[in-house]
Amino acid sequence: MAAGINRPPPLEGPRAAANEAYAEPLAWLASAHKEQLALCDSLEAIADSLPGEIDREICAYAARMLAPMLRQFHAGEERIVFDWAEQRFGDDPSARASLERLKYEHCEDECFAEELTEMLDRLGSADNTVNPETAGYMLRGFFTNLRRHVSFEQECLRGIVARQTHDPN
Repeated sequence: MAAGINRPPPLEGPRAAANEAYAEPLAWLASAHKEQLALCDSLEAIADSLPGEIDREICAYAARMLAPMLRQFHAGEERIVFDWAEQRFGDDPSARASLERLKYEHCEDECFAEELTEMLDRLGSADNTVNPETAGYMLRGFFTNLRRHVSFEQECLRGIVARQTHDPN
C-alpha cells in the first residue's frame, strides 16, 4: 500500500502558485502515513508471532508507544492538515463531512489503541491468561482498520485537492 498522497499533476501559471501551498501539509501527512503503515507492519509481525514465538520485549515496547504515537499522529493531522483543509475547502459540504468522519475515526482508533495497549502490556509481561486467538484478533482488527483509515484519508484529501485545483472558478 502506498504511503503517499498522489497529488494532481503540476500546474503552470497562476494555478502553479496555488498548488505549491498544498505541498507542506500533504508532505507532512504522507510522512505520517508512512510511519502509521510501518506501525501496522510491526503490529502484524506481533500477530504473526502468536502463540508460540512472542517477543515479549517488542510487545512491551509496543504497549508503551502505541497510544501516545497514535495520539501524536492524529493531533498533527488535525492541527496541520485538517485545519489547512478547512481553511481552504471549508465551504465544500462534502469536504467538511469527510473531515468530520476522519476526526471521528481518529477517536475510535485511539480508544481501540488503549484496549490494545493493555493486551500488549500483558503479553509483554508474560501474562499467560492472554488468549492468543483474542490477541491476534485484536491486533489484526486494529492494524486492518488503521490501514483502511490511512487509505481513506489519502483518497479523501486527494479528492478534495483535485476538486479545488481543477475548479475553473
